[in-house]
Amino acid sequence: MPARRHLGLSAPVRLLTSSLRSVGAFHPCATLWVSTATTAMTLISAAGCAGHSSVERGIDQSASSIAASFAGSVTEERNYVLPVDGIIDIDLETFGGDVVIRSGRETKNEIRMRVVVTASHGADRTDEATSSLAQIAVKAEIRRGGDVPTLVLRGTTEHDEAWLHETDIDIELPELRRVHVKTRSGKVHIYENRGACSVETSDGDIRMITPWAITEDVTLVTRGGEIVFRAFTGTCGIFDIDCVNGKVLTRVEAGDWRVVDKRNDHDTLHAALGPCTNKILIRNVDAPVTLSIVPEPMEYGSLFSAP
Repeated sequence: MPARRHLGLSAPVRLLTSSLRSVGAFHPCATLWVSTATTAMTLISAAGCAGHSSVERGIDQSASSIAASFAGSVTEERNYVLPVDGIIDIDLETFGGDVVIRSGRETKNEIRMRVVVTASHGADRTDEATSSLAQIAVKAEIRRGGDVPTLVLRGTTEHDEAWLHETDIDIELPELRRVHVKTRSGKVHIYENRGACSVETSDGDIRMITPWAITEDVTLVTRGGEIVFRAFTGTCGIFDIDCVNGKVLTRVEAGDWRVVDKRNDHDTLHAALGPCTNKILIRNVDAPVTLSIVPEPMEYGSLFSAP
């Protein structure tokens, strides 16, 4: 567990690029397979060996394999390693699929990316699905100009039936400052960011869980999936939470927590925590929002029935 403190940067950091394997230019030897129920069941038996929680990661992969087997999907795994030296920001947008970003990892000064691209044309169109995987591109580059480098990643498809494609992106890295993610029909899980966070998705859960005090803007937007915001005590800001056909659950264990707005209800929260003026905007439909500002935010289970 890293020492808990407010975000602070003493100097700009540098990202090594001399041996960068650009996602857009480098074509790894990918393993291609048509998912089957037998393979999926094998993965379930090994689920406890994989994750942020490793068990959770294994279960997620097993569930995806089962879903793919029933959909007649074809998948291709692409793995990349980017050298890194210090903290970075991430700016990630893709046309659809899950995004998981795990900071605070012991990755030996590397960013490790696992990208699984999927074509779900149905059991009678597997040949077409296989050939269509070449139309899915995931490109990444390191951009400078700010006080820290930014990993910019874009996922695109040229297929006429874009809704049959998706990209599931899993990133591990040592240190993450700010992060922006935009996808659709997918979950977004972000662990151990130290600063601002912007996430937009649909039909998927959002988790932003960090042992750092968040004092910058946060925007989390989805529908049909649970939103979980867990951060270290010392987090502050102006909270604006609206959850249509859902409920807002809160647990704030420290700080000047002011909840006096007459608009507040079981599905709406307007409140202020501490002296900060940064905005924390959360929007959801048909699923709950769970807000926890606690001394041990990384201690949690896979189900967030209570803050």
